[in-house]
Amino acid sequence: MRLRNILLTGLLLLVSATGHAQTCNDRMRATTPDSRFELSGDEVKDLQTGLVWQRCSVGQQWDGTTCTGSATTHTWPAALALATGNWRLPNIKELASIVETACHSPAINLAMFPNTASGSYWSSSPDVGYSYNAWYVYFYYGEDGTVSKHYDLYVRLVRGGQ
Repeated sequence: MRLRNILLTGLLLLVSATGHAQTCNDRMRATTPDSRFELSGDEVKDLQTGLVWQRCSVGQQWDGTTCTGSATTHTWPAALALATGNWRLPNIKELASIVETACHSPAINLAMFPNTASGSYWSSSPDVGYSYNAWYVYFYYGEDGTVSKHYDLYVRLVRGGQ
């Protein structure tokens, strides 16, 4: 069973993060509507959780209207080290809180988080049952799981909360 999960996770991580258009189900109520957020340049405040997120994934730049460039992937230890100042890697609950369940490819509010990769993003939460793994959110469908800390995944930083 564990091998099957590892293989499935590996396949999910191989799905291309680019080249797909977001699809949303208009019959479903949005879980992260625009009204839940307050924009401030390259940051967005989640009024429900009080967390402030970087609008762009690590590796991208905010140009005043959108995120440009390419998001970069990092191992879990490297992702943890990217946090500077008040910024940090979100825990799994925080990262899952920005999943938009009415959409996929990616499962996120693109007005708030433009050009988000439809791939897997690290959380700061280690897998307590298996110390070599950590939790991630796969933003193609918005699902979460655990994977080896040595995999290269995307990163989005947050501040506040905990």
